[in-house]
Amino acid sequence: MDSKLLALLLGAVAAVLGLIWRSRSSKPAPSAPVRVTEKEKERPPGVWPPVDYSYPPISAVPASFDLSTVDPIPYRPFRHNSYPINMGIRPLPVDNWIQLDSQSLEYLKIRAQRTLDRGKLVTDTQPGFHPHALECLNELCSFLAARYPSLYKVTRCSVDAEKEATWGDSIAGKEAGAVVGIENSATGERFNWKEERDREGDEWNPMRVAGLLVPDDLALMLEDENGEYVLRAGSIATAGGWRLEDKIGRTLHLIHTQGHDVPGWRDKLKPSMERFFVRMKADKPVERNNYFFQTCPSLPWALDQGPEEAFDMNTRVANPDLLPTSSDPSWKPHGPAKEVDELHFRTERQSLRRLPRRGAILFTIKTQMLPVVEMAKEPGVPGRLASAIRTWPKDVIRYKGGSRWIDILLPYLDREHAEQLASGVIELDEDGAVVGANKYPY
Repeated sequence: MDSKLLALLLGAVAAVLGLIWRSRSSKPAPSAPVRVTEKEKERPPGVWPPVDYSYPPISAVPASFDLSTVDPIPYRPFRHNSYPINMGIRPLPVDNWIQLDSQSLEYLKIRAQRTLDRGKLVTDTQPGFHPHALECLNELCSFLAARYPSLYKVTRCSVDAEKEATWGDSIAGKEAGAVVGIENSATGERFNWKEERDREGDEWNPMRVAGLLVPDDLALMLEDENGEYVLRAGSIATAGGWRLEDKIGRTLHLIHTQGHDVPGWRDKLKPSMERFFVRMKADKPVERNNYFFQTCPSLPWALDQGPEEAFDMNTRVANPDLLPTSSDPSWKPHGPAKEVDELHFRTERQSLRRLPRRGAILFTIKTQMLPVVEMAKEPGVPGRLASAIRTWPKDVIRYKGGSRWIDILLPYLDREHAEQLASGVIELDEDGAVVGANKYPY
């Protein structure tokens, strides 16, 4: 073969191979296995060596801090003309882990009553995971006492260097001693770990106490021997649409697919979330927001799904065969909304934090609810919300129950948006977005 022709052929082959290499390099398959370091490869799945981690200094609120004067942060986590299918996480400032406001005391009353009424159906720790739940409780107590010292006071034990159970947490430091009790002056409640142990035994449920201290739902995830994260403990009292009894002991995958899939879970969210969980570090807490709509004003349980005792997680409605005798036997699932006054906006602010000693990941889930007609008075909100809803894929509409209210909500939001424009309350830019609107997620 002519040497020039051979050179041309070899050059062409090299170019093609280069294109293939660049294409594969720049667009990795979404389901590619998680890349881990050599050090991470040495760690057996489900085994987490303690991390020597000190939580950054926390700014205490002033002694004059008054819950009744603190308005809830108005999370409005919808974007103009956009509904991204991703985790939507952002870094969490250290002081913002647990947020208290004027709604907190009412939420704590709800949580206390739910815990009393439903017991382990609301708060539970699976056998073998008491130490993980206790770390969660101690870290939470230590944060509350440091951030809100006028409300929370902790009691600590003396440190014995030979006994890990006496060591302090990542917030106060090892030498501070382990938390063994806490008082909440806002509610008048006092909890003591020894008393809990004497009453319930050595495997007492720390998540029950944790869930009575804050307005958030709590979910503790642990990696198992297969490398999958499993819900092992929690206090779920105000979730609205799901129950701890349906999810505890299940993997992330089952949690997001039971009944029907979370939109985008299999193709986008599952691989990215599993990678995130494996790699999450103790010094990188994050937060995220989401939102839904309800046709009833109940915070703890969405009553339009039927009585909680008869809820079927697979069908997402009440099973008539499970209706208790005290319930109305003629109950039927609610039909489509007839008036916009029936609709309530429900949004969750979630945080995720790796606990350093045993590697658990703690979800905190704080919910807000308000009538749609009240939220639509806020400048720019009705137009932005309507724009976001119109970008929802069909599976998102189905997942959020949109068929029951979307034909009522969108015309209403359009009218409110038009009135805000006509009255000069808002102005739009060339893309139709509100000029000067707050940045996501507000």
